[in-house]
Amino acid sequence: MTTKQRMHWVLMICVVGMCLDQLSKWFAGNYLHGWQMTSYWHDIVRIGYRENAGAFLSLGSELPAPLRSVLFIGVLALLLIAILMYTLKSEDLNRNQITGLSLVLSGGVSNLIDRILNNGAVIDFLNLGIGEVRTGVFNLADVAIMLGAVMLIVYTTHNQTIAPQKTG
Repeated sequence: MTTKQRMHWVLMICVVGMCLDQLSKWFAGNYLHGWQMTSYWHDIVRIGYRENAGAFLSLGSELPAPLRSVLFIGVLALLLIAILMYTLKSEDLNRNQITGLSLVLSGGVSNLIDRILNNGAVIDFLNLGIGEVRTGVFNLADVAIMLGAVMLIVYTTHNQTIAPQKTG
């Protein structure tokens, strides 16, 4: 993949992912009623508006607001820039790894936009589970991040197991 093709691929994935996530959050903010969760498909899916000032599973939500801003906006922005530079510059990545990193970028940037526009919080609205075994409340950006992380693990592990061994 040429540098130009790589840039277009990363940009396409990021723009599509961010647009879908931001549209879904706009819908959640405008059409979901307060903090009430509504159940669908025999309570497998619950949908309801939440604001999360923390990270994954609200980790860090109890930190002082200035520290949360530094961590969840400043440090996150620097991390996303580093991931973008690595994705665009590393010659060791295959298309699947680039896709995985682009999904992580897409979700990370979309959640960063939320934090900037929403007083340091992200909008979450989805919850999955069966009975008492449930996920935390999440959004489509979180799905992109998790899917990207899984792709990175699978395709990095896969590349290492099939890479030819050099003999001395």
